[in-house]
Amino acid sequence: MNAKTTKIVGYLTWIGLLIAFLAGDKDGEGVKQHLNQSLICVIIGIIPIGITQVAALVFIIWGIVKACQDDDSPLPLIGGLTIIK
Repeated sequence: MNAKTTKIVGYLTWIGLLIAFLAGDKDGEGVKQHLNQSLICVIIGIIPIGITQVAALVFIIWGIVKACQDDDSPLPLIGGLTIIK
């Protein structure tokens, strides 16, 4: 998969995140950033409180839009967190 496809697929579901992580081109910093952000969105979405699930959905949609535009700037609030190095 190319970098743009990897960024977009990573946001779709946790399965998409796994596929993007295993099959995608993880060499670029933008790809790592988007994979980190989608992983954080998945973690936030697991929390069984309505506001966190809504926030995760908003961040996922926002991340997909940024990935489609090839914008690698971090999302607010969660963009500075890193899990995947």
